Amino acid sequence: MSTIATESTTVDPPKPTGLVMQIIIRRDLLTVHSWPIGPLLAQSAHAATAVLHRYREHPDVRRYLEGDDGRGWEGMRKVVMEVPDGNALKTMAEKLDEMNNPIPYHLWVEQPENTPTALALIPNKRPKALKKIMDEVGCELFK
Repeated sequence: MSTIATESTTVDPPKPTGLVMQIIIRRDLLTVHSWPIGPLLAQSAHAATAVLHRYREHPDVRRYLEGDDGRGWEGMRKVVMEVPDGNALKTMAEKLDEMNNPIPYHLWVEQPENTPTALALIPNKRPKALKKIMDEVGCELFK
C-alpha cells in the first residue's frame, strides 16, 4: 500500500470591509401615529434604496454592493435604528451635514404628506463622530 502526499494550502477568507449601512426610522410613527408595521418597514426600504442609488458611484457604496469581502450579497451588513420623532430625525440630518467628513445620506420624505420618515447612510465604518451624533439625538437600535 502506498500513500501519496499532497501539499495542502490554506486560503484565508477575505477580510470583511467593515462597512455597515445604518437605517434610522422614527419610533413615533409606530407608537404615536399608529402606522402599521408594513408601511413603516417600507419607509426604511425606500431610504436604503434611495441612498444606494443616489451615491452609487461612491467608493464605499461600490465596495458594499460588489461584496469585496468575498461573500457577495451575503456580506452586506445593515442595522436598523430608531429616533424618538421627526425633530430628532431632522436634527440628525443637520448634524450629519455639519460633520468634518460628512457621511452621505438620504432623508426619505413620504409624499404627499411631506413627512420625513427614515434616513439611510451610505455604508460606512461607523466613525466616532457618527456615534456621537447618534447619541445626541437619542438614536438607538430599533426594538
